Amino acid sequence: MEEEQQLAASSARSERLKGLFALNIRGKIVLPYLVLTLVVAVIGIYVVMELVTQSIDERLNNHLFEAGRVVSNSMAYQEVEHLESSRQVAFTRGVAEALRNGDIETLVELGEPAVGGAGLELFVLADADGIEVLHILRREDGTLSTDVGEPGPSALWVVQDLVATGNPDALPRRGIGQHSADQRYYYVTAIPVQLEGEMIGVAVVGTSLNTLMPILKNNSLADVTVFLDGGQVIASTFFPGATPTTSDYLNELSIAEAEYETYLRDTDYTIVENVIVNAARYRLAHTQLRVSSDVFGVFSVALPSTFVVQAGATSRNVYVMVFVIAMAAVILVGYIISQRITNPIGRLVRTSQAVADGDLEQRTGIGTTDEVGVLAATFDIMTGRLADRTTALEEALRAQQEATGRLRAILSSIGDGVILEDPNAGFIPLNATAEAVLEEMASDFMLGPLRELSAADEEAVDLEGELNPWLVDSRRFQVGNSVLSTHTAAVRTDDGEHLGTVLVLRDVTVEVEAERLKDSFIAHVSHELRTPLTAIRGYTGLMLSGAGGTLDDSQRGFIETINKHTDSLIAMVNELLDFSEMEAGRRLGLRRQPTSLPKLVEAVAEEWRPQMEEKGIAFQVEVDQEVPEANVDDRRLRWALINLVRNAWQYTLPDGEVQVRLSLQDGQALFEVQDTGIGIPPKDQARIFDRFHRVTLGSTEGDEVRGLGLGLYLSKAIAEAHGGEISVSSQEGVGSTFSLIMPIE
Repeated sequence: MEEEQQLAASSARSERLKGLFALNIRGKIVLPYLVLTLVVAVIGIYVVMELVTQSIDERLNNHLFEAGRVVSNSMAYQEVEHLESSRQVAFTRGVAEALRNGDIETLVELGEPAVGGAGLELFVLADADGIEVLHILRREDGTLSTDVGEPGPSALWVVQDLVATGNPDALPRRGIGQHSADQRYYYVTAIPVQLEGEMIGVAVVGTSLNTLMPILKNNSLADVTVFLDGGQVIASTFFPGATPTTSDYLNELSIAEAEYETYLRDTDYTIVENVIVNAARYRLAHTQLRVSSDVFGVFSVALPSTFVVQAGATSRNVYVMVFVIAMAAVILVGYIISQRITNPIGRLVRTSQAVADGDLEQRTGIGTTDEVGVLAATFDIMTGRLADRTTALEEALRAQQEATGRLRAILSSIGDGVILEDPNAGFIPLNATAEAVLEEMASDFMLGPLRELSAADEEAVDLEGELNPWLVDSRRFQVGNSVLSTHTAAVRTDDGEHLGTVLVLRDVTVEVEAERLKDSFIAHVSHELRTPLTAIRGYTGLMLSGAGGTLDDSQRGFIETINKHTDSLIAMVNELLDFSEMEAGRRLGLRRQPTSLPKLVEAVAEEWRPQMEEKGIAFQVEVDQEVPEANVDDRRLRWALINLVRNAWQYTLPDGEVQVRLSLQDGQALFEVQDTGIGIPPKDQARIFDRFHRVTLGSTEGDEVRGLGLGLYLSKAIAEAHGGEISVSSQEGVGSTFSLIMPIE
C-alpha cells in the first residue's frame, strides 16, 4: 500500500513537470525572452567589469595613436597657414617687382605691414641667388625687427634647396631650425616666388615652437615632445618655454642617436612605457615628424599611465546601473509585446483547428495591419480559396474519372498490345491484348528462344546517354514460329521529364512470311533472268563481230539497240540481286581483300569513257596515286562507283562535263563524282538515297534514263557496309557532286 502511494506521488510530480514545460506560445515567447535578457545583461556587466578593465593597455595605446594623429594633422594645418601667409606677403602688389629689381626700401616698406597684418613670427625673403634681402622677426613683446639681410647666401637650407631647383612651380620645402637671434626653434615653410613665369626668389614663413607646442597639446590632449639633431629634445610641453641650453630636465628626455634614427625611418608608432617625468609615470609613443613628403624630426606624445584606469573606474558604476535599468525596461516591453502577439495568434490557432476539422466557413476576424493581422487576413483568404479549390477538385476528379474510363475503353478496343516500361525497367500491360500477347510469347518460348530479326539503332540512347534498345522506333522478334513487331516511343512531360517508354506489340507473322516469299521470288526470278540475258548478250556480240555474216547499217543498229538494252536489263537484275540479298540479311556480305583504289577507279573510268564520248560529255579523271591499298570488297565497291558514274552519265546533257576524283583526306579515301547535269531539286535531295526513288524531269526522260531507283540506294549500303558514308551536294540547273568517304584499313 505504501509503495502504491509513492508511485502515485511520483506520477503526480511527473505530471506537474510536464505541465510546467508544456508552455503555451505566450510562455514560449516570454520565458526565452526573459532568459536571453538576463544572459545578455550578465554578459554586459561582465564585459564592463572585466573585459573593459583588461583592455586598458589597448585603450591607452589607442589614445596615444589618436593623439599622434592629431599632432600630425595640426602640423599639416600649420603648414597650410604658412603657405597662405607666405603667398599673402610674397604676392602683395609690388613685392615681386621690388624683389626682382633689388629694391630693398620698397621691400621693407611693403613687407613690414604685410607681415604685421598676417601676424607672422618670422618672415624671410631671398632673391633668385639665395641671398637674403629681407628678414623680419617678431620679438617676444610683439614688435617687429627688420633686417635687410647680410651679404652671402641664406643660412636656411630650405632656401638653398628651392634656389637649386630653379623651378618656379617647385613644391614647398619645410623644416625646423634654430634662429640665431633669439635662440628659439622655428618651424619654417619656404615657397618659390615667381613673376611672369620666372623664379625670382624664395619666401620663408616660420612659427616658433614656443607658440606651436601649446597648440599641439591642446589639440591632442597629450604632452608633446620634439626631437632633433640625433635625439636631442628641442621643445616639450612638459617644460613650456624651456630650451636645451636652459633646462637640464629637457635634456633628460633626449633619446639615443640609434633610437632617433630608427624612429626617423619608421612610419609606425613605437611605444615606450614607464617613463617618469615630474615624478609621474607616463607612456610615450614615438614616430617621425612628417609633413607631406618631408621628414625633418621625431616627436612623441605622452599620457599618464593612469589615464584610462581612472576613466574606467569612473564610468564602471554608471555602466552597471544603465544595464540594470535597460534590462528591466526590456523585460517590461517584452511582456507587453508578447501580449499583443499571442492574443491574435490564439484566435488564429482556434480558427485553423476548426478549418482542419472541415469547417471551411470559419474566419479569424482579426483586423490589425501588423504582420499577425496580415497573416490572419491571408489565412482567411486562403481558407476561402481552399473552399473554392476543394469544389473545383471534386469536379476535376469526376472529370478525370470519366477521362480515365474513356482511355481504358480505348486501350481495351485496340487490337495491338500496349505496354508501358517505367523508369525502373518495370513492364506494365495497359490492355488485355498486351496480356494475351505476353502469354502467347511465354507459350511460344518453349518452341524456340527469343531472337531479334532487325539490328538495333545505335542512335537510340536514353537521357543518360546509354543505349536503350526500347527507344528504337521499330524492331522485330521471333519467338518459336511467331514474329512480333514492336513500335516504341518515349513518354515525357511538358518539362522534359522522362516517365517511361510505350511499346506497341503486333503479331506480324503473316506479313513476315509474305516478305520472305517476295524476297525469295525476286531472287529466284533475278537468277533465272540472268541466264537468257547472258545468252542474248553473247550472241549479239557475236553478230556484231561478224560471226553470223556481214550486217548492213540498219541491221547493225538493231543489234546494237538489243545489246544496249540487254546491258540495262543485266544491270537491273544485278541491282535486284544485291537488293534482295541486302533485304534478306539486312546487310551486304562483303568479301574483303587488299585492293588498289587508284587502279579500281581508273578501271571504272576506262569502262565508261566510250559511253561518255559517245554522248558528247567531257570526261576527266584525277587519281592520287599516293592513296594506299584498302581492305575492301572490290566487286561491291566497283559496283558502287559504277552506279555513281552511271548516274552522272544519265543526268548530264551533251556538251556537259563529268569529273571522277580520288584523293586522300584525313587518312580516308575520298571518291568524288562531279557533273554539270540538271541537278537535283531540294525536295528530292533528302530522299535521293531511298530505295526505288528516282528524280523525274521531263527534259531528260528518254531511253537513256532508265532504272529501278536502286543504284544510289545500293551505293549507300555498300559505303556503310565498309564503314564509310556517302553524301551529295547539288544545285538545280548547275550540277551535282557525290562524295564517298571510305576508311583505309
